[in-house]
Amino acid sequence: MTALLLLVAMAAVPVLVVPLAHVAGRRSGWPLAVVFLALAAALVPTGRDVVGGGEVTWSRPWLPALDVDLALRLDGLSLVFVMIALVIGAAVFAYSAEYLAPGRQLGFYLWMTVFALGMVGLVLADDLVLLFLCWEITSLASFLLIARSGSGGEAASTRTLLITFIGGLTLLVAVALMIGATGTTSLSEALASPVWQENGALTTVVALLVAVSGFTKAAQFPFHPWLPDAMAAATPVSAYLHAAAVVKAGIYLMLRFSEAFSEVPAWNALLVTTGLFTAAMAALFALGQTDLKRLMAYSTVSQLGLITAAIGIGTPKALTAAVLHTIAHALFKSGLFMMVGVIDHHTGSRDIRRLPVLWRLMPVSFATVIAGTAAMAGLPPLLGFVSKEMILGAMLDAPGPSWTGPAAFVAATAGAVLTFAYCAKIVLGAFIDGGRDLEDCPVDEVKEAGPALLVPAMLPIWAGLPLGLFVTVLDAPVDTAVEAISGSAGYALHLWHGVTPELLATLVVVLGGVLVISRRAWLRPRLERDLLPLDGAQVIERVVHSAADAGSWLSQLVAVDRPRRHVLPPLAVLAVLLGGGTLAVVALGDVPAAQPGLGRPIDAALLVLVALAVVGVCLSSSRIAATVYLGGVGIAVTVQLFALGAPDVGLTQLMVEVLTVIVIMLVLRGLPAGFGHRRLSRRRAPVVLALALGASAGAATWLLTGRREQSDPARYFIDEGAEVTGSENLVNVILVEFRALDTLGELAVLGFAGVAIIAILATVPARAGGEADDDSPPRPAAADTRAGRALTDAATNLRPLQLLLRVVVPVLAALSALIFWRGHNEPGGGFIAALVAAAAVALVYLARPEDRAVGRPRVHLLLIAGGVLTALLTGVIGYAHEAFLAPLHGYVAGVHLTTSILFDVGVYAAVLGLVMVTFDRLGAAEPDARTGDPADPAPVLQEERR
Repeated sequence: MTALLLLVAMAAVPVLVVPLAHVAGRRSGWPLAVVFLALAAALVPTGRDVVGGGEVTWSRPWLPALDVDLALRLDGLSLVFVMIALVIGAAVFAYSAEYLAPGRQLGFYLWMTVFALGMVGLVLADDLVLLFLCWEITSLASFLLIARSGSGGEAASTRTLLITFIGGLTLLVAVALMIGATGTTSLSEALASPVWQENGALTTVVALLVAVSGFTKAAQFPFHPWLPDAMAAATPVSAYLHAAAVVKAGIYLMLRFSEAFSEVPAWNALLVTTGLFTAAMAALFALGQTDLKRLMAYSTVSQLGLITAAIGIGTPKALTAAVLHTIAHALFKSGLFMMVGVIDHHTGSRDIRRLPVLWRLMPVSFATVIAGTAAMAGLPPLLGFVSKEMILGAMLDAPGPSWTGPAAFVAATAGAVLTFAYCAKIVLGAFIDGGRDLEDCPVDEVKEAGPALLVPAMLPIWAGLPLGLFVTVLDAPVDTAVEAISGSAGYALHLWHGVTPELLATLVVVLGGVLVISRRAWLRPRLERDLLPLDGAQVIERVVHSAADAGSWLSQLVAVDRPRRHVLPPLAVLAVLLGGGTLAVVALGDVPAAQPGLGRPIDAALLVLVALAVVGVCLSSSRIAATVYLGGVGIAVTVQLFALGAPDVGLTQLMVEVLTVIVIMLVLRGLPAGFGHRRLSRRRAPVVLALALGASAGAATWLLTGRREQSDPARYFIDEGAEVTGSENLVNVILVEFRALDTLGELAVLGFAGVAIIAILATVPARAGGEADDDSPPRPAAADTRAGRALTDAATNLRPLQLLLRVVVPVLAALSALIFWRGHNEPGGGFIAALVAAAAVALVYLARPEDRAVGRPRVHLLLIAGGVLTALLTGVIGYAHEAFLAPLHGYVAGVHLTTSILFDVGVYAAVLGLVMVTFDRLGAAEPDARTGDPADPAPVLQEERR
């Protein structure tokens, strides 16, 4: 299986989860486990080739303009992490099928598979940009999996996202520096660049940034609090993300980049000291836990600290120990997390103070937990013993002065003693000591778990026994992984290395651990309390609150009820700069000659009309009058555009003005008739500033814009546009071809605007027409005259318009289609055509005597979403030719066609959907729940104003 096929298969799994969860519910874990095992099996032949000394690569241009490739590489290191993600993922999915509550569990399986995709993409990425994107996918998926765990997971997920966000920022800066320094986005080329030997300062900075990024994911001090905090997530999430996957993303990052930074003193010192400190600190905290899951979390932090320290040493033996312990830890820790879930599932508690004596009631679970904790404590003949001994031995080779090796060895040994102690606490607390704080521990309903739940949890743990006895089977893959990192062969793996310092250290660990266990009754009250005044979560909360308070204080500088207080200063500065710049150019006498055609009489007439309309808007005390004046400004500008020879822009402006006036009138129904301006004397300063700014901007435009030659881009579009695109309408092809990415971004903003309209206006409660609060003023009855009846009898008044619609709507529809079709060569296009169609929708709405939606529910959402997705699909199609959004051209029956027409379809649909949702939400009220009558939004809006 190639790297590309593996990634495509992983991307297909989340898509298949949606129908699978609807059919199989929580049992979806079984087929997903089969899929992951099948992918792991399919990868075995390729893995043999990789272990044999080869590597699998695939690359395709992704963003050619930026020299970014979609590059994948499967080497020895990535093979280890891919197999961990697939095999442990299969066990966790099988476990989840029995552990989770009955139901669809779509969110759980969807985000778990998305995370698996991100993890596999991360370790396969051979491009720095792709690596960063996959890194962020793992962060977001982890956040969502914790957040969906109920109210207890909301704050924890936010804190987790905050810490991983810090790591994402440091990684982004590191990636940017690496690309700038090496001139390539290729990960393998960047790591092999000679710049790391030539520029020591840059190398140190990038190494520290990468180390911080790895610390945030691998939960190293001071970023460790997120991992115990994340125990609010479901047990399968902890077993996969927090034991075998997401935390291993940080380990992978440090291992991968150690190729370039293994000889950087700052890198070595930071990783070794932080890793050893974290290992001891977390082990001590683990001893103070009474919740088994939090105990496992702190033990994970401790184990990751040992791996981090080994990576920091950087010798072949240390890297071999780091890779091997990564494998061992993924096995025993994922299994132990699942076994904690088994205990919780069958006893209803994870608190060792409330658990009965379980070793007789759950003997298989008891034996399995003993095997898992023995592996974590580093006892023979399990795989954890081999990897732990290698880490202890590697400490003796710590770089630096001669004393650093023995010091690191002693520190690691001390941490291992605490590790043995908390492993014993897991066994004794969960199975032997019993509920010491309870008078009566209920045991009647406690029994051994069934095979469906127990077997997936047992397998990773018991796999450590044969792998420990026959550890040489891992020699070749681990050696290949180390060679991929350092370029040199790894350290030989053996269960027995003879009498060595690390073996003697293991004896000390066991004796020290037994001593600690024997004194557990004395140690419990001293450890099972708050060792520090604040825990990690509280520290993060205080930091966040302090930052929020600081931001609130800063915002008070400009957060006032009168916007003019913070709008006037920048506008005044702008007026001074524009006016001063214009006067300086005139004073220097370097004024270019004016372009011909700038002194037409129609320009002066339109300027007078626009100026009068603007003055009317500013002086009007009536909202309706101000709307009319504002429409006058738009119409005058429309005439100006047509006079300048820009029919596309002029027609767009005209349609926007028509629709804007209708939308404004819908809003005005719920607002007071007047603005309530203060006395004119209070507005002299704004008037003076507005005149000064307008004069300065006008003079600068006249002097600079009106007198310059055509720009080079404009000249290129005019000279080459038609030949490159086969189109005569440069305005349209600039939007849908040359600058299609900009248009796509604007289209996405438009879509979000439609969703925002729905979200905001959906919060306004609907009420029956005619109903109002008791405090609202009574509505005067219409005069019983012909004029009064003419104003209130909407059905009769609208009949002429309704008859006219029979002619106008088909004409507008045909005109919309014609404008759309001719847009590639004549004035028109998707945006203008959609506005014409929207005008037809507006007429249909205005012709109805009651407030009623112009489309079926959710039609506008489908139009908006369909439009954006259609535009994205056009971008993907562009890959078949050159790059994202690159248009494909061709002829069908002698007619020139291009994929940009499909892009225009997306623009058309999204714009029409936005207009429809605006009319439906602002104009057509929701029916009252009791009467079914249309609601009148005006009383609601008036109440909101009060």
